[in-house]
Amino acid sequence: MRPFVFIVAACAASLAVAGIARGAPTATVPAVGEALRLTAARPIPTDVASQPGPVRIDGCFSDGRGTDGLTLVHHALRVANTGDRAVTAVRVRFAFYDAFGDINATRTNIAETRVEPGATADRINLAELSDAGPPARITCSIDAVRFVDGTIARTGPPVR
Repeated sequence: MRPFVFIVAACAASLAVAGIARGAPTATVPAVGEALRLTAARPIPTDVASQPGPVRIDGCFSDGRGTDGLTLVHHALRVANTGDRAVTAVRVRFAFYDAFGDINATRTNIAETRVEPGATADRINLAELSDAGPPARITCSIDAVRFVDGTIARTGPPVR
């Protein structure tokens, strides 16, 4: 748990520095020994974009926990490999939508997980920080796949 709190604090500090540079209000980072107090998890409506290729997201579920203007967004994914080559990593793109239905942020995160042909990987957990508050909705899509032989396949931008 301690490394997780350190990562969240480090991300909060980097977002605060970026906010200072653009004149935005900053979040406070807890002092050493203080716990980061997050709100209870709240579900965020999450969709899976249509995707080409042999690797697909079968399920994407998101929730957010906030503190001082920051939101830690957690994603739980289920990925299926319908192709004929094993996969060693999947880069997932998350589009964060605001209350007006516009994309206000895009994040990518890499899940280093081996998925054999015909298999499904459950319990893939990824997280991001959002400095714009909790998203109103999120869309998940596969951005790229690394196969066991080292080759990479990019899928391109998701279809809305």
